[in-house]
Amino acid sequence: MSRKRRVQTYHKRQIQSAPVQKKWLYLNLAIALALIVGGVAALFWLGQQTGSRSASASVANPAGQHQTAPDFTLYSPDGQSVSLNDYAGKVILVNHWATWCPPCKAEMPALNAFYEDYKDRGFVVLAVNSQEDAATVKSFIQANGFTFPVVLDTRGQVGTIYRVRGLPTSFIIDRNGVIQYIHSGAITYEQLEKIVQPLL
Repeated sequence: MSRKRRVQTYHKRQIQSAPVQKKWLYLNLAIALALIVGGVAALFWLGQQTGSRSASASVANPAGQHQTAPDFTLYSPDGQSVSLNDYAGKVILVNHWATWCPPCKAEMPALNAFYEDYKDRGFVVLAVNSQEDAATVKSFIQANGFTFPVVLDTRGQVGTIYRVRGLPTSFIIDRNGVIQYIHSGAITYEQLEKIVQPLL
């Protein structure tokens, strides 16, 4: 075979094999892309499952009417540890509130007055501030002369466990630790009399 013929034959083979090589290249790229997409999807699914488990764990025993009130431990603006169980045997009003909340501020004088009138009969208000800093809360309480105990739910964990959907929300707990009444919105002195007095 002449040199010219050999060169022509070689080029012909190269031209014929080029589409085959491109086909394998595209196939390999498609497989690699599928593996990458599958891996990302798997990681996303695992992350979703982990997040779901964490969220479920944080509300494993959510509060509801006629259920035992979940215990919690938070800190006062002065840094003292306070637990719901510290008031076991009393009628407790757990009030979720914030200083920026107008209806919260509107109901607080009534809460404080009722607390002062009935604390000697075994009633306590435990005001759970929602996600504000200690200095802000302490300044607000001192400026208004409120005397009931206040704690800081800085991460909103207690609000989540108690399934608080808006502020203010009050939970009235009887002497046996059972939630007897849930009130959303500002509560009045007269309403407190009707709800709390039968439990004392």
